[in-house]
Amino acid sequence: MLITADTIPVTRAAIIREILDSPLKINLMELGFLPGKTITLHHSAPLGGPMAFKLEETILALRKTEASLIEVQLL
Repeated sequence: MLITADTIPVTRAAIIREILDSPLKINLMELGFLPGKTITLHHSAPLGGPMAFKLEETILALRKTEASLIEVQLL
């Protein structure tokens, strides 16, 4: 079942399946959000604030709207 990264439960891991078409697609891929990579939601700020994802050994914060462009499959 595919979902978007903004709906991953905290501490759950998922595999990136696709980055949806958007002007931000290249930026996300340059940050390392590439299909096949595993990400984990490390922390989510309250009231729809930024979300912190662990990607390999790095923690990166994304806005909820940016995270919604990343299609993932939960592990």
